[in-house]
Amino acid sequence: MAAIFISFIHEEGKYAEAVQAFITQILGTEAKPFLSSDQMQVYAGEKWLERIMDELKTAKIVILMLSKKSVQRPWVNFEAGAAWTRDIVTIPICFKDLRKGELPKPYSSLQAVDLSSYGDDEYLAISVAHHLGIEKPITRMRAAVSALGGEEYRRKCEIIALAYDRLQDELKKLNGESVNSPD
Repeated sequence: MAAIFISFIHEEGKYAEAVQAFITQILGTEAKPFLSSDQMQVYAGEKWLERIMDELKTAKIVILMLSKKSVQRPWVNFEAGAAWTRDIVTIPICFKDLRKGELPKPYSSLQAVDLSSYGDDEYLAISVAHHLGIEKPITRMRAAVSALGGEEYRRKCEIIALAYDRLQDELKKLNGESVNSPD
């Protein structure tokens, strides 16, 4: 069972996949989020609704992928309610056409992340690391400096910077914007 559950609507699955890849790249495999559309996590023949409920029951964090469309959909609200009643840390992520200041109640009472805001991708990674009790990305880089020296630190910084850039590029592509860096 995964420690992180990502709730999303089917039409916006690519955004959820981008966030899943980002978190996994920044925090490692111990933080790999559960995504119901991931065929490497839900296999043919499984009772998918039971699997989703099992993942929700054991999650430490539920990430809600929220757009103006998804906040009106029953499935995201159902999964958010399940997390809320179980006291599971719930992180709303605003994207596409929804901003933090536009979140409806009760989502607006939660500290949210806006993927269109500068630095909120880093804030997401640091928050997830905090709630899981794993080493934060910045702490990991500082430890590399003292333990392994400058070259290892530079390499780790490049990996983390690349992950941030990839997430932003993927979001731009999904939003139909042009991307400066080559694929």
